[in-house]
Amino acid sequence: MTPAARKCLDQLRTLLRPASVATAGGFRPPSDPVTSWFCRAVGQPGESLPQWNGRPMIPILQIRIDELPYVPEQLAQLALIVVFFDMEDLPLDRPHGEGWLIREYTSTDGLVPLPQAEQAFKPLPMRWTRIEDDAPGWEDAWSLPINMDALVADDAGSDAFSDNFECHDQTKVGGYPADIQGAVGLEDFMFQINSEDRVGLIWGASGMAYFFRLPDGTWRWSCQFD
Repeated sequence: MTPAARKCLDQLRTLLRPASVATAGGFRPPSDPVTSWFCRAVGQPGESLPQWNGRPMIPILQIRIDELPYVPEQLAQLALIVVFFDMEDLPLDRPHGEGWLIREYTSTDGLVPLPQAEQAFKPLPMRWTRIEDDAPGWEDAWSLPINMDALVADDAGSDAFSDNFECHDQTKVGGYPADIQGAVGLEDFMFQINSEDRVGLIWGASGMAYFFRLPDGTWRWSCQFD
């Protein structure tokens, strides 16, 4: 391996990120509804499921922030977030509020279960595990301040990247986005929701949804498919 390729890999090791990785089900659901769930949600008294085109949106993911072993800085001031989607007409390239919505709560006090809409998904609680070594995918790594050209020019270096660095592709908060079709983008990345077989949640053809929170609190999302 060339010295330049080795230096690139050493630099990449210093840029690995922590993340909270989700596991769906496999344990008795908690009695407290104000916890992390797939496809079940709470809200303020009097709140209902958000609507789009006359249909209730489905709560895809509920994250209780203090359950996360790693919390991105931009989420640290929140107590709970709930991600809603119109899954009948996936709102690709639509802004927040048009076919998808993230509700934020700064306290869990007084939150109550929302009505459950008709859905094909199986609600499951989740648990979180902290990892320390999440790496970017190959194409997103090019936006980091390291010389990726050195790996392209060195077969041993590029093999070492593939063999020794992993971008975890589970549902997770923090870390790097796990790409499927190419670069996702690293700026303001907060979490990703994988296709979850146990839940019955599939993004297109076994895809991944990515969520970004800008410094002003604005949310955006993107999705990639196989």
